[in-house]
Amino acid sequence: MANPEAVRFTSDGLKIVGNLYVPDDAVAGMSFPAIVLCHGFGGLRGFWFPHFARYFNRFGFVVLAFDHRNTGDSEGAPRLHLDPQGQVADIRSAVSFLETRPEVSADRIALYGISYGGANAVYAAAIDRRIATMICVVGYGDGERWLRSVRREWEWIEFRSLLDADHRERATGAAPKLADTSEVLIRDPEALEHEHEARVNDPDRVTHVTLATGDAIAAFKPETLVDRIAPRPSFFIGVENDTLVPTAETISLFGKALQPKRLHMFPAIGHHSVYYGEHLDALLEMASDWFVKHLGTTE
Repeated sequence: MANPEAVRFTSDGLKIVGNLYVPDDAVAGMSFPAIVLCHGFGGLRGFWFPHFARYFNRFGFVVLAFDHRNTGDSEGAPRLHLDPQGQVADIRSAVSFLETRPEVSADRIALYGISYGGANAVYAAAIDRRIATMICVVGYGDGERWLRSVRREWEWIEFRSLLDADHRERATGAAPKLADTSEVLIRDPEALEHEHEARVNDPDRVTHVTLATGDAIAAFKPETLVDRIAPRPSFFIGVENDTLVPTAETISLFGKALQPKRLHMFPAIGHHSVYYGEHLDALLEMASDWFVKHLGTTE
């Protein structure tokens, strides 16, 4: 397999760094549908996504993976601030970048988002009609409801107080405070095991984010406009008994979306089975079938 092309594009004046994966059998003059990968909480382009991209390449798709603003090799400040609205802007800029590429069919660009990135994909598709279709995997519909769901009531009150204090300090000119990612997104045992493995295997892993990230997520509610995706098709994939992003979030998004839409629920295989493990290829095959159906193949 050929190495991906290192690419750069601009989003709100910031340099965004990515990798472009083109099918190995591509020759000059060929035109492919394309997929933008939208990664999870604190994710970077180089860890899980190369496998995803190569899988989709096999079905005739150009694939773009990139580091969002404020993270990885991309520009932006404050560093490690994960702002869903800013990330949606990055996704839309990624679509614009793909429209300029000669190997991409500009009217056949899709999004594939996972978890935190699934919510971003929903929002981006809802406000940008250039996006032909979207797959949201274990995403959330309401950020405040999600962050609250992983906390006991006293923990939620304490967390909100912490965010409010940080907001006051920033209003007086203080630098944004950083916190371990597990302080913003409380992880269940399965997610803690995944996080430990990821930190061991990925030296570039995002392990801290701004406390203000919590405020930005709480204000982000993609389910309020998911109905705007129609009449373009949308596909929602969830996992039963998901204890990191509750299954109810996927159900809520699907319920508020309009036709044409599809819902698939995996059994209780764990939240991170959508990133790796024995069920991943089944998921990617299902996603590939959806994209072939709604985007077509090489021209």
